[in-house]
Amino acid sequence: EGGGTFHFPVVITGLVLGKHQLVVGVDSDSVELVTGEAEVEVVEKIESQPPAPAPADGPSGSDATPLEVTGVNFNIAKNESEHHTHLYDTPMLVVRRGQKFTVTLTNRTALPEGAVLVARASFMLNPVSLTFHTRKPNSFEVDTVVSVAGREITVDLCTPGNTPIGRYEMTLTLGVNTSNDVVVVHDGLTLMILFNPWCKEDTCYYGGDASHLEEYVLNNKGLIWVGSSTSNYGRPWQFAQFQKDSLAVLLYLLDKMKTSDRGDPIMVTRELSALVNSQDDNGVVTGNWSGDYEGGTSPLSWTGSASILAEYNRTKRPVRYGQCWVFSGVQTTLLRCTGIAARSITNFSSAHDTNFNRAVDKYYDQQGNVTAQDSIWNFHVWNEAYMSRPDLPKGFGGWQVLDATPQEESPQGGGYKLGPASRYAVKLGQRVKYDVEFVFSEVNADVRYYKTQGDGSTLLMRVDTDAVGKKISTKAVGRRRREDITLDYKFPEGSAAERAAVLANTTTESQKQLSIELHVSDNLEIGSAFTVVATVTNKAAESRSVTVNLIGRAEMYTGAPGQRVTSAKKRLVMRGGESESVEVVVEAEDYLGILEGGYFIRFNAMAVSSDQQLAVMDTALLRFKTPDVVIAMPTEGLQQYRPAVLKVAVSNPLDSRLTNGMFALHSEGFLQKCSASVPPVGPRARVEAELETLPLKKGSFDLVVSFSCDQLSDLMGDQDASVL
Repeated sequence: EGGGTFHFPVVITGLVLGKHQLVVGVDSDSVELVTGEAEVEVVEKIESQPPAPAPADGPSGSDATPLEVTGVNFNIAKNESEHHTHLYDTPMLVVRRGQKFTVTLTNRTALPEGAVLVARASFMLNPVSLTFHTRKPNSFEVDTVVSVAGREITVDLCTPGNTPIGRYEMTLTLGVNTSNDVVVVHDGLTLMILFNPWCKEDTCYYGGDASHLEEYVLNNKGLIWVGSSTSNYGRPWQFAQFQKDSLAVLLYLLDKMKTSDRGDPIMVTRELSALVNSQDDNGVVTGNWSGDYEGGTSPLSWTGSASILAEYNRTKRPVRYGQCWVFSGVQTTLLRCTGIAARSITNFSSAHDTNFNRAVDKYYDQQGNVTAQDSIWNFHVWNEAYMSRPDLPKGFGGWQVLDATPQEESPQGGGYKLGPASRYAVKLGQRVKYDVEFVFSEVNADVRYYKTQGDGSTLLMRVDTDAVGKKISTKAVGRRRREDITLDYKFPEGSAAERAAVLANTTTESQKQLSIELHVSDNLEIGSAFTVVATVTNKAAESRSVTVNLIGRAEMYTGAPGQRVTSAKKRLVMRGGESESVEVVVEAEDYLGILEGGYFIRFNAMAVSSDQQLAVMDTALLRFKTPDVVIAMPTEGLQQYRPAVLKVAVSNPLDSRLTNGMFALHSEGFLQKCSASVPPVGPRARVEAELETLPLKKGSFDLVVSFSCDQLSDLMGDQDASVL
């Protein structure tokens, strides 16, 4: 009540050692956010623990080493810094396999000079127990070293480079080399063991420039390319692989795998590609390409993996909804969380070959409407993970393709999973495991266009050998730029090596006598009018009568056709060698309101001879540009636990109002649920708003602000920010 006082406890877990500024914020319907703060110091984080009691019949006698451990220090800060695991938000010690970590013990009294001690560390990963110690009686060759200096005993432990990854319980015992008596100095330490791309004994060792691991393992934010081969941009994505929900989900998914598979990055990555989607195993994300996202979140609304994994960790039920860039973003998060070098890859004009014949077959009626087809996605996003491939011939290691988007069941073992497929095997067209054939078609299939005749027969109009696999892209190392890796997937288009890989080379009879070419303006802003031109050329010497049909339809990024935008039909009589054009003007009102997510329009133009024996066609994709959200930082900068105001703005590109507009901030390290509604935005007007937020962590972050309204979606902007 007014004037009353409310006392409440605050329980905080997971703080690292040292001093912290504690800020508690209170928000309510009637009062804006208020905060109180105090300085706290954390002096222990399972760093120093009382040892278990020594056995009653422990060492005795004048010759016995006085072994009585009074302190155990797991050197978490030092170990995690050396293992590149210091960013994980967990009270567990996190180490990487195949690399030494150190435990320091303190004895009650100084030990005699020359004392020889033996340490044993037992690791339990249910249901497997692994034991490593200095005497090495088991099959593991492990460097475990014990050194003594006065009261201090240092134990160096190193798990094998093929240790199954996961959460372990470790028991550490210490004994005198000349005695069978031991002291249990610690029992039940929980620690996490991960893959180690810095270790040559690990099969996911990154053989390239080690500085690249700052990008492929440690970078928690990035860009995923979307759009088309001629009009694309990097969509900001916050991977958040070190957050507690990411690690918790990874552990949950690992427990679904065979323990024997968890030491092999080949099997771990293959199973993750299945578990990220929910198609047949209650995985993380449910796919939806219908355009109806009721009961869930539109795939266009996600800006990172954190919210998705937090919801899945809380409910253990698939999160609704995702499309390819969402599946890839989440898979990058989980792969980097395991320690494997990973990145998101975008293939523009990506083929979906359902019958594995290295060709995409598309069928059209007389008017240019698609009647049946293998699909070509305007873009498709998958992943690459770096590892050796001892199961394949030499040379097929390195970057491996993985795809969590549920497209087809894998012919190798079933289930909606793909990979790891050797990228070099894809380039060569080699049929090796896993799922190389499907990836090959995605990047290098020929496209065959057929016209369906009146009697049901088909006429091959055209074969495109370079229509698939364009501008294959990933984020450049250390830069906010696109890196083109197309030539890592295939030889130069039209080269002898590329044609040999495809095993096809065809020019149709129609293409020898007729040609048609579409011209559409590129990089148009949404709301603009534009002109489409189809130019037909009669290559023969004699005159010819042809009918030209041009049609434009809204299109999903998957290539699925939507509503018709425009169409035109014209009969041309052309002399030998003559060219003529058909033009169509498209106004904004023709397409606004019917575009599917992604703002694509597909135009098809077909020219058919009067005797129906010749037919050619061309196709062109238009993607509209949308305005960016502009973010202005506070002049005083950003400070941890200090409320901050971001000024944001966006321009209306339409000649009509925008209604129910809302800005929203999405960023790791900041107070969530930060949004601001705005009144209707007039035609071609600019709207501004303020977002009040609270930085919760120090460091470098990617601020992402989205703007949604009834008329437009997927408007966003991003800005690098440093919190002091």
